[in-house]
Amino acid sequence: MVHHLSDRQEARIGAALLGEQKRGVRLAAVARLVALTVILLWVLAIDRTYENVLVYGIIGILGGLSFLTVWIATRDIYQPWMLYPLVLIEHLLIAYGLLFVSTYGGEPFPGPIMLRSVWFAVFFLFISSAALAQSPALVLWSGFCAAVAWCGGALIIMADPAVRITDLTFGGATRMAEVLAIVLDPMFVDWVGWMSQALLLMLVSATLAVAVMRSRRMMADQIAAERERANLARYFSPDMVDRLAAMDSPLAQAQTKSVAVMFADLVGFTRLCELEPPEAVIELLRGFRARMERCVFANGGTIDKYVGDCVMVTFGTVQTSPQDPASALACALDMVQAVETWNRERLAEGRLPLRLGIGIHYGEALLGDIGGDRQMEFTVIGDTVNVASRLEKVTRDLGADIVVSDDLAEAAKNAVGEGILRSFQRADAVSLRGRSGSIGVWYHTRVDQLAA
Repeated sequence: MVHHLSDRQEARIGAALLGEQKRGVRLAAVARLVALTVILLWVLAIDRTYENVLVYGIIGILGGLSFLTVWIATRDIYQPWMLYPLVLIEHLLIAYGLLFVSTYGGEPFPGPIMLRSVWFAVFFLFISSAALAQSPALVLWSGFCAAVAWCGGALIIMADPAVRITDLTFGGATRMAEVLAIVLDPMFVDWVGWMSQALLLMLVSATLAVAVMRSRRMMADQIAAERERANLARYFSPDMVDRLAAMDSPLAQAQTKSVAVMFADLVGFTRLCELEPPEAVIELLRGFRARMERCVFANGGTIDKYVGDCVMVTFGTVQTSPQDPASALACALDMVQAVETWNRERLAEGRLPLRLGIGIHYGEALLGDIGGDRQMEFTVIGDTVNVASRLEKVTRDLGADIVVSDDLAEAAKNAVGEGILRSFQRADAVSLRGRSGSIGVWYHTRVDQLAA
């Protein structure tokens, strides 16, 4: 059983790679079918006697094995090991077809002549197609099977007493004429040549296996990176996701920063749930979150979490800036405007209007990952968070949309000027539940609320 987050991530990546391997197996089989078709047409074009029926039969069997591979790869019973015996059979058939079945005028070609056949390159075709299956082990197995099949055929041919095998000095020949006489002998076997061919098969398969291994590693890294980016996109704006993705473990270490913390809550949501059917409530929450996310990300904020109809937002958690308090105020005003626009749509549909309560505070907070093995959760904690949450509740007492602390208001004015507060009013200091002393606040009330 998989228990830890990292284990589950590895399992998901493994499943993704297995799915890619199955698609690669099907692609490899199709590629082989296309290649076999081209080979068949070429052989038919150059064949003048059409007496080598067995060659066509072997091509047909290889095509049938490709169809069988596609069938296996599309079934739920598929396991990677099922490909290995098929690969062995394919290479044995290729070696048999290249070395032992060709005839001319009813007489078989000498085995040593067939060892020099250019059709030896067919092995490389099948080894390269195995690379499409995205399995380094399968590629190595394909090269090994090809080398064994070819060497086995060569050893059978050399077992014939009529075959002439010489050493590297061509039997002590001293003149080129003597060397050519040996090489042109139809019963001469260049044992260095066929061993070199076997070595090349192994080297090519090893090179392709390394390439496939690198491709798999890049694929796994890309899958993990995209998954991390998708997780980050739940909380951060697209531009911020790009920055975080370029950093090494940007959220791993706990740290203290000056941040602006906002709580935005739909006032009277519980009562609304009693009046609306469940489907309408779900649609309402989706609409609320979509509108809030657009406002948050447009102003460079971070969504810390959702709790029902309440969203907690922070500014400055990733990169601290003097503009963070002003960005929080701008975001809050955008949220209020978004709800006003939404209310016009709801009223036109005969639905009840909504009211948003927002509290914002600015100060030092502790940032870090407080998740366990099964779930990661990056969040912000501390007195700044508690004050922002309490200020959101103060909006009921003041009949306001937005209530911000003096600390945030002063920081916003220092950053962008007093104009940022032109739609806000100063209120008397208020006491917050669970906190000693009082705190100075500013509040914002919509024009339609003032008129009401």
